[in-house]
Amino acid sequence: MMVLYRGRRQQSSGVYSRMVVGFAVATSLWAASGPGYAQSSDTVLAKVSDLVVARVDGMVIDGRDYELAQQMFVHDLKGLDEKARHDFLVQYLIDVALMSRDAQKKDLKIDEAALQRNVEFLRKKALMESWLGDVARSAVTADTVRAAYDQAVKDAAEPQIRMRTMLFKVDAANDEKAVKTAEDRANEAVARIKKGEEFTKVAEDMTGTSLPATLKEAGYMGRQQMKPEIAKVAFATEVGSTAAPIRTEQGWEVVKVEDKQTRKPLEFDVVRDKFGMVVARKAQLVAMEKLRSEAKIERLDIPEQPQDQAAKATNEGAKVKAPN
Repeated sequence: MMVLYRGRRQQSSGVYSRMVVGFAVATSLWAASGPGYAQSSDTVLAKVSDLVVARVDGMVIDGRDYELAQQMFVHDLKGLDEKARHDFLVQYLIDVALMSRDAQKKDLKIDEAALQRNVEFLRKKALMESWLGDVARSAVTADTVRAAYDQAVKDAAEPQIRMRTMLFKVDAANDEKAVKTAEDRANEAVARIKKGEEFTKVAEDMTGTSLPATLKEAGYMGRQQMKPEIAKVAFATEVGSTAAPIRTEQGWEVVKVEDKQTRKPLEFDVVRDKFGMVVARKAQLVAMEKLRSEAKIERLDIPEQPQDQAAKATNEGAKVKAPN
């Protein structure tokens, strides 16, 4: 069974978001990937899934019971190693068999109606997962996976920049005197750098003044990771050069571009399976949105807004006053 072509952690059906697709694309393109769409690291489970795990006074505990128990405790056993998880699950199933048999001997009662509701919910959940799997299988083809990869490579082709910045902070943006003082200090820093002084040394000299400079070193970043006003200047500045001071919401910043690079994406064959996951997730989200748009959905858990209540009261009043 599979939800949103899940990996190790199952996604909740209530948190579908296109952000999932965007993050998956970025991760798939640059990070190392393993084979398969949603393979489990639990090799013990793979060994026992079709086997009898234990017998308790003749009662059989098989791989299907084991799978259900593992799903139940999937988040609780993360800190244990594989053997410890396996031993815990098997012991849990043995205890369930023993205690449930003893409860029957004592003629203990359970809420059969509630149990039936649980069974019906699990049936619907299984059907939902089957539906998601069918949508994913239909969407994932050699052509769609390759197209997703090509688009991601195209989108990620913009260079990244490694830079240093020197910030002359202004606490009150409407304090014209403070803004002008910070600008003068930033221009002074740029002038010293252009005369040959080292960027870091200039920042250190100015740190001990009444208007200190805050030095920051940033790793490689794309345009979307920068403030728009910084990105506009940084991408237009040559490597090794220091740009004129830039006005930002924090004050005045001086930027030196240390390096530019365009990262080479991983080869398609390395990330093919992860892009299969991307295509599957996107298709599932689209199909689900279509179902929602075609259905009449009433959220009774959300209280009406005051204006809605006022409008409703007005309408009810008009109905009362309307002639027969």
